[in-house]
Amino acid sequence: MIPNGHSSIAGLAAVLCALAAPPGSAQQAIFDGTTLTGWDGDPAFWRVEEGAIVGETRADKPLKANTFIIWRGGTTRDFALRLEYRMSTSNPAGNSGVQFRSALLPDAGRWVMKGYQADIDAADAYTGQIYEERGRGFLARPGQAVRVAADGQLQPLGWVAQPDVVKSFMKKRDWNELQVVARGNVIVELVNGHVTSLLVDDDERRDKDGLLGLQLHAGPPMKVEFRNIRLTGADSFPTTPAHADWLTDGGNPQRTAWQRDETVLTTSRAKDIRLLWKITLDNAPREMHSLLPALVVGRVDTREGPTQVVVVTGVSDNLYAIDAGRGVLLWKKRFDHSSLGDTTPRSGLMCPGGITATPVIAATTVPGRYTIYAVSWDGTLHQVNVADGADAAPPAKFMPPNGKPYALNLWKNVIYTHTAQGCGGHPNMVYSYDLATGRVGSWGPAGGGMWGRTGPAISSKGIMYTGTGDGPWDPERGIYGNGIIGVQQNPTTKALELADYFAPSNAEWLFKRDLDMQVTPAIFAYKTRELMVSAGKECRVYLMDTESIGGDDHRTPLYRTPLLCNEGVNFASAGIWGALSSWVDANGTRWVLAPFWGPKHSRFTAPVEHGDVENGAIAAFKLEERDGGLQLAPAWISRDMSRAEPPVVANGIVFAYGSGESTTQATPELGLRANQSEVRIKNSTHAVLHALDGQTGEELWSSGAQITSWNHWAGLSVANGRVYLGTFDGTLYCFGISP
Repeated sequence: MIPNGHSSIAGLAAVLCALAAPPGSAQQAIFDGTTLTGWDGDPAFWRVEEGAIVGETRADKPLKANTFIIWRGGTTRDFALRLEYRMSTSNPAGNSGVQFRSALLPDAGRWVMKGYQADIDAADAYTGQIYEERGRGFLARPGQAVRVAADGQLQPLGWVAQPDVVKSFMKKRDWNELQVVARGNVIVELVNGHVTSLLVDDDERRDKDGLLGLQLHAGPPMKVEFRNIRLTGADSFPTTPAHADWLTDGGNPQRTAWQRDETVLTTSRAKDIRLLWKITLDNAPREMHSLLPALVVGRVDTREGPTQVVVVTGVSDNLYAIDAGRGVLLWKKRFDHSSLGDTTPRSGLMCPGGITATPVIAATTVPGRYTIYAVSWDGTLHQVNVADGADAAPPAKFMPPNGKPYALNLWKNVIYTHTAQGCGGHPNMVYSYDLATGRVGSWGPAGGGMWGRTGPAISSKGIMYTGTGDGPWDPERGIYGNGIIGVQQNPTTKALELADYFAPSNAEWLFKRDLDMQVTPAIFAYKTRELMVSAGKECRVYLMDTESIGGDDHRTPLYRTPLLCNEGVNFASAGIWGALSSWVDANGTRWVLAPFWGPKHSRFTAPVEHGDVENGAIAAFKLEERDGGLQLAPAWISRDMSRAEPPVVANGIVFAYGSGESTTQATPELGLRANQSEVRIKNSTHAVLHALDGQTGEELWSSGAQITSWNHWAGLSVANGRVYLGTFDGTLYCFGISP
């Protein structure tokens, strides 16, 4: 380490020699020369050709923003990297680089990185320098030795070579050897055996570990090639590859339903999806409820070794853990309530009793160990070890028994949920449980209930948002039906307090027509703002800013779409139900997905449509800046689906399904008696899972008739090349691509 800016050039040379000396451990080839196995990049721009990884843009296939191909075999902390590169000079402005100790920026695009970069360019104006992509910029230019002080100020230490000398090291239109060596806060770069830059980074903000990747720069057409890529770690290396998780309903606290870490499933491989396994569990259904959405932990340390575990909740107070690779049961836990007597009370279809809230899972301080947080029928919060089903902490009282809470969310050590339908005779409330203190917070009522399918969404400020329904809109009397409420924990008292609220301009009419705003919002970052989308049975999507979701009058969103569906004002079998989804594609375009039931509105159109829609579909929108504001521009409408349910997104694939559920609540013959479990169960059919191209909505694959049952109020989960869906008959299906 170089302690300060007064080190001599001789001292620098000594450090360089020590750093550049061949490490004692063997080098690892991280590119096999024939395939992109272990690498993750946009196939439109990256390929293998003649033993090299080739990145290329063309006039007919330009890049709007820099893209990267990421090595997924580990991370770079202390390491020595050696590779060969060749840069085409047909574009003198061509630019590339090698990322290390870097991170992904999923909100900017699927293959976008930030962090240290060993720069490369066709003109050799920057080749050999150390740069920070999307960060501090130029750190050590060609030939420089630089120290970055703790406050971020650059302090020149001297020269390792003059810039014109550095430039003379490069070979035009030929292969060059690049080396990067990093030890602690010191980084050195060499080209063709010559030291070209040195950095001593004492900045407190510096990244000490991260991913390795190769850059393809936006701009005029260019081509860059990399081969013979070898990596040596100072400690044990390679590290264990990252595993994707799905630890909460909706995939994350913001409820975007976007699996950002998927690498196995791709649009080109979607045709290879098949049923990997299915398992029928012994959970007894209650009314129309059965299995809740699956949760996935990518790597759990079990007695049998590291295992990918799927956790499934059954409405009859059951928890199941399943080996994701083999589809076999690892353990089962049933919550005992013998002290309460009868554990099977129910109050009709809307109030089935049992567990109705999808649990949430969190990592512990011990690597490889995770805790499930689940609320059983009696309102008790349980903490369960994922590895073996043992209690991780004593059960604690959270809420009244026999209610109907929705999916739990966890944010900064606080669990949030909300309830609906007045089940158990209790008012509809928002609840929080502070894990550090054990204190419970509550807020409500908010009209008739809060029943967004995937529970509340949480903003970056810790505000919990959810839609409301079955109640009037009268904020002056503290009643917030048919709108959206934002609730936040008081950091001192741990009580819950109303932070914001919104209602559509026609909220009173919506209440009269039973067109609830009961959808779970999706929250996401957009440039310097945090935005939110939500919807309801009327079948419009609302775009809001979390700084003030309804403006000064609490009734003015940033934008609202035209009606997508529900031309007939149907309260039971049309409209947007459940939850919205949102993701960002490789070009940085923000997408919003809305599932809807019933026929498409006759005046709603999209540039790409996939046939007539009578039973339901997915509508996709692009977030665009128009006329000085933000708009949701229709992009595509999917094929027809039997009651389209909330989709999930992974690596450019939109997974959606038609539940096959009979949603009719009234008929001329039976009237409202048609809204009984036995009637609707008899008339339900079977679910169908679809894989759609996220750009066009084109169907890439379908499960067809492989799923033999339907589901109600369930949902999809996706991680590590597998998609999970549970059905009313207690079966969990796992579709995916074989390893």
